Amino acid sequence: MKCRHGFVLSVAIIGLSIGVNAESQGQEVKAPRKNRLIEEVIVTAQKREQAIQDVPIAISAYSAEKLDAMGVESVQDLEVVSPGLTITTSAGFGIAYLRGIGTEAFLPGADTSVPFYLDGVALLSTQGSADTLGRVERVEVLKGPQGTLFGRNATGGAISIVTPNPSVDEFYGDISFGVAEYDEQNITAFANVPVTDKLAFTVSGYDNSRDNYYTNINPNGDPVLDIFSEGYRFKGVWYASEDIDINLSYAHNKAASNAGLTLENTRPYPVIGGIAVLPADPKADRKINTTDQNGAIIESDLLSGSIEWRMPWFDTKVIVSDQELSANFTQVDYDGTNLPIATFRSIKQISEQQTAELQILSNENSPFADKLTWVAGLYFLESEGGFDPLAITVGNGGLPAFLPAVIPPGFQLPTLSALLPFINGLPVVGDIVSSIPDITLYTGGILVSDSKSVYAQGSYMFNQEWELTLGARYQEEERDLIKARLSLDNGSGSEGLPLRQDEVPALNAEQFSPKVALSWRPFENDYNQIYASYSRAFKSPTYNTVNLLDTPEKVDEEIVDSFELGLKVEMFNSALRLNGAIFHIEQQNLLTAFISLNSGGIVSYYNAGDSEVDGIEFDFLWTPMPSLNPGLVLSGAATYLDAKYTSFLNGNGYSDDTGLAYGPGTLTGLPGEDFSGNNIPRSPEWTATFGFNQSLLFGDHTFEIGADAYYNSGFFFSPQNSPFQTRDEYYLLNARISYFYEPWDLQLTLYGENITDQTYNEHMYVSDFGINPVLNDPKVFGGKVKWSF
Repeated sequence: MKCRHGFVLSVAIIGLSIGVNAESQGQEVKAPRKNRLIEEVIVTAQKREQAIQDVPIAISAYSAEKLDAMGVESVQDLEVVSPGLTITTSAGFGIAYLRGIGTEAFLPGADTSVPFYLDGVALLSTQGSADTLGRVERVEVLKGPQGTLFGRNATGGAISIVTPNPSVDEFYGDISFGVAEYDEQNITAFANVPVTDKLAFTVSGYDNSRDNYYTNINPNGDPVLDIFSEGYRFKGVWYASEDIDINLSYAHNKAASNAGLTLENTRPYPVIGGIAVLPADPKADRKINTTDQNGAIIESDLLSGSIEWRMPWFDTKVIVSDQELSANFTQVDYDGTNLPIATFRSIKQISEQQTAELQILSNENSPFADKLTWVAGLYFLESEGGFDPLAITVGNGGLPAFLPAVIPPGFQLPTLSALLPFINGLPVVGDIVSSIPDITLYTGGILVSDSKSVYAQGSYMFNQEWELTLGARYQEEERDLIKARLSLDNGSGSEGLPLRQDEVPALNAEQFSPKVALSWRPFENDYNQIYASYSRAFKSPTYNTVNLLDTPEKVDEEIVDSFELGLKVEMFNSALRLNGAIFHIEQQNLLTAFISLNSGGIVSYYNAGDSEVDGIEFDFLWTPMPSLNPGLVLSGAATYLDAKYTSFLNGNGYSDDTGLAYGPGTLTGLPGEDFSGNNIPRSPEWTATFGFNQSLLFGDHTFEIGADAYYNSGFFFSPQNSPFQTRDEYYLLNARISYFYEPWDLQLTLYGENITDQTYNEHMYVSDFGINPVLNDPKVFGGKVKWSF
């Protein structure tokens, strides 16, 4: 698949840049290029611009140059450079864990524990977020609960993506083109365009495509999806006066991916009801043998605007946003075999969100500005998310056990008469399997959320050494589940015959999220500090949006309390930067999920109980020979987690011996198990990264050589901690070499990712039909050229 719209955008930017560069060529003498890892990153983790070392929060921040030097191009790449962060996908939805806090629940209605923000706007969903970052100014990874300033659902932390602000000073930009194995082609382009001395805008775009790493070897099956991602962003600013700025931005993205749905059933379960053993896929080798096409095509639009007004005693900022996400195609061959047993596909997915935020921030003219800084605000959110509806086609081996559970007693249809001899658990084998007609069921539900909150946070400096930060947020939220239903295909391929209509009461929650932090700066350098903090965050109560056997059930709110002791220091004339933290986290009513056809829903949400996480982390950036070799920089980070359930009774899972589902709501009637003491899923005990970057200058020529190694000790994919549901220990090695020709602003890069070709389970889909691993990306070598103007 070849690049499309990005090429058109690139040509337009090149044409515009030629004329501008012709006038400005030779007017500017550039400073020698320094190592791109050494920089002072300014962050907005506390709603105002601050140096990263001055913020009493565990935070990792990466500028655009640093991301490029480290080979980071997507959100999912962040986990390789930020230990303690795990990002996987399921059905196109990102599943993020940070410091052992997250949820394996996905689909609309299951809020992520690590929300994403784009230019201060909370993104609607993490579905499709593990894709190309595009042109950014920086990315901030905030660790630990962020309930006070970021609000709802930020129980594990937050990931903030900031794009460049338009400048009225000069026209500039860049364009890059890359190729790699698997016919991969990548185009990115960016331009800053000043219109007048008060009006400017930026425009950027990307267009990526490659062959699918997976193939479908079933001669009667559908081919795998072509992989692509494309998008563009527009951002404009009008400096209406010396004190008022008005911003408007729009972003559009579209992507097609496997979405964690390329299932290889390597360990099939016998399935309930006496069904014959399913055929096993001999090994996980990126070759699927399924009847249907798996994957997702996601499209999203985000429109936002802001007004900043610098007033005499404080600054005011208003941010509004409207966004919509649609899944044009989402489908999975649920059984992961070459038999047409069960297939899920999204007919219509609804994901919409509108937000409004008022921020009031202190400035240099505020009372006590020499000692006190503060921010206060109001936040409003309205959203709708769910399926309207989702289709489940069950046929052949899936019907004997599944159909009696969803068809009400006495319900008679002509289409069912032929099925009656095969119901009630009779074995289905051989040709009998293919003789059973399919049945398509439709289920759906839209979760409507209405949230409003007020927050404030202030920092007071008692003297040059001691600073106290106090903050709090009060939030009210109401959630309703509408259009919850189950129906049967009317025989013409559409929803028509109702089986169940569900009406449930609204959920209401009132939440108070405090924060306390005390900083001590005993050293002369302002960027050296020791801090201690406490913070709390909530995840709102919710309902299952996809329900088959039962009416929707309520899931209680989740509460997270975090206690942290941190250190930030710079030593040896800032040649060494070292940050570290020790933390203890207590979590109540963890939102978890169980995937099963024979339980309440396809993905059933429930509260797991309580957990605790004890951890320690550190990161460093070191120029070991600043005089002899200032271009050499070493970097590293590591996180240790002891993340366990302290109370998790009556948990759901699958027997490792029989494959039968057990726990509340399952048709087997098998009792749940006690998971207390088990490890929290997707939370490796150890993660670490180490790398070097060497910059060599020869007049107008600069060479940059970099490599990094990443270690992950492995983790379980489910709370039951089955030895068959794991990501085993693995290492990754990536390397890059770049050449810069300064007079032309030209960059050439060759790179290798996963050079040792490590293979591990990127994701795992466990269901009634078996264990389906989804493998990581293979070894890839490629190159790119980038021209800045």
